Amino acid sequence: MGTYRLYYFDLRGRAEILRMLFRLAQVEFEDIQVKQSDWGRVKHDTPTGELPYLEVGDKLLTQSLTIARYLAREFGLAGGSSWQTALVDQVVDSCDDLRAENAKIIHERDKDQAEALKSKMKDVILPRHLDRLTTFLLCHGDKYFVGSEITLADVAVHEVLTTFLQNDPSTLDGFQILRDHRKLVEQHPHLRDYLANRPYYVV
Repeated sequence: MGTYRLYYFDLRGRAEILRMLFRLAQVEFEDIQVKQSDWGRVKHDTPTGELPYLEVGDKLLTQSLTIARYLAREFGLAGGSSWQTALVDQVVDSCDDLRAENAKIIHERDKDQAEALKSKMKDVILPRHLDRLTTFLLCHGDKYFVGSEITLADVAVHEVLTTFLQNDPSTLDGFQILRDHRKLVEQHPHLRDYLANRPYYVV
């Protein structure tokens, strides 16, 4: 296992699940945070002109979910069987679907269209995804999403919901099982201090 160097902006964004995986596994890594003001200068030095990317020794890996799945497998956080790994992926992909829907709002420049998207998110998209996550937790997990131990799936759910809860603390009203799960993740001994003391990243 080589030295890990994670490159991303000084935001939660697409890299926060990676930071959480490292801390969950108690594996040392360099968290190299690029300031937005420096991005134009350093962009052409990155493998694909995008962040995040991960250096593992002298090797490079891009695409945040590819990196997340790689780290989860390396750290024993991807499920205990091929079936459990598929269940983990199912949750992770659902979380990414929700993140992508929210990104449409963030990047919409037309104010009226943005308001329409926000309304649809609150009334339709978010409740549908919360129902789906509830179903996954009840069908395939114990207290965690897959089996009885924490995995990448739990990290992905915690992270995607953080943005919604920052904007609206009532997001999980009516979804007590997801609230309980969130508390469980936040009380994990390898994550507790980090989540309680990490910088407030806007997105």
